[in-house]
Formats: sequence, structure tokens, C-alpha cells
Amino acid sequence: MQNKLLVLGSLGLIFILYIVATFFYKSEQKSEQAVISLNKSELFVRDYSYKMGDNQKNITVVEFLDPECESCAIYSEVVKKLYKEYYKDIQIVVRYLDNHKNSKLTIQMLEAARVQGKYEEVLNMMFTKHSLWASHYSSIDKPELLWGFLEDISGLDIEKLKIDMNNPKIDEIIAQDRADATALGVTGTPTLFVNGVMLNELSKQALFDLVEKEIYK
Repeated sequence: MQNKLLVLGSLGLIFILYIVATFFYKSEQKSEQAVISLNKSELFVRDYSYKMGDNQKNITVVEFLDPECESCAIYSEVVKKLYKEYYKDIQIVVRYLDNHKNSKLTIQMLEAARVQGKYEEVLNMMFTKHSLWASHYSSIDKPELLWGFLEDISGLDIEKLKIDMNNPKIDEIIAQDRADATALGVTGTPTLFVNGVMLNELSKQALFDLVEKEIYK
């Protein structure tokens, strides 16, 4: 009888230890997953990243772009339409990937214009006039024209912009964005993600479908 009680007691103790070990194992797994998720989210959006939209439905559209990129200029019309239609629901986050000769110059202009609240005006100017200063189809390489185009932006202090372009933090932004792009497997622009899902087809329909899937799910 004593042996039977001893066996039952041992089995009971083993069962309790199993339950406790399972609990701590699952807790540890959840903690690790949370850390991975947190780290992953940082790859998409940094504190310094330029953001647009009210984001009432917690939908983040991240675009890795290059102001000198021909495809970015063309696809910017699609992104603008998306923003116009869904700015209340979404947040568009701009990240950089400097793949061209004058990319750094244009990013410096953008970040310096941001100090004066003129970021979107300057980015729009670079894309709408892209064929004049950086058309890769026509082998045009005239970044000096940008200075003249900047003069058409109301309220932009170009002398201050030239000073702010030398801020060393801009180099840090370019380097961090490139590191994040590499970690995410991004090599070309434009590359877009909607709540962490990469857009596989660069079309208006594909982008709207992906965003609307998140809005109406």
C-alpha cells in the first residue's frame, strides 16, 4: 500500500513539474516572439521616418523610394491617389534607398525642406519634373536644374535649405534606411509594404487591393 502511494505521489509530482515547465516554456516563447515582432516593426518604420495620414485604422504603407528613380516618379501618381482616397485610414511612411548618382543630393534636399515643412512639396516637384532633370530613358543628368525648381516652391528658404542639407544626421538616415532595406530583402525602388506584406505587383489595382483588404477585413 505504501509503495502504491509512493508511486502515485511521484506521478503526481512529475505531472505538476510538467505543467510548470510547460507554462514557463510558453511564456518564454511569447516573450521571444514579441521581441522579434518589435524588431521587425522597427525595420519598417523608424522614429525619424517621414509619415503622412491620420491612420485611424492602423494601416501602415511603407514605401522605399529613391527621388532619382524613374519608376518611383511614375508610381508616385498611384501613391498620391491612394493617399487622397484613404488618408484618414492609413499612414504612408517614406524610407530611402539611394541607388543612383544623385540620390544623396535629392535626399539631402528633401530632409532640409522637411525642416521648413516643405517635404511633400519638394518630393512632388522632384517626381513631376523628373523627366527634365533625371530621365534615365533619355540619359538626362541635370540635377542642377533642381535649384531653379525649388525657387518655385512658395515659402521655401533656399539659403537655409543649403545649410540644413549639411546636417550629418541625414547621412545616418540614409545609412539606416539602407540597412533596414537590406534586412527586409529590398534591393530596388519603389518597394512597398502594407502592414508588413510586400506588394508583389507594381500596379494601382494591386496596391489598392492590398490596402482595402486591411481596411475591410
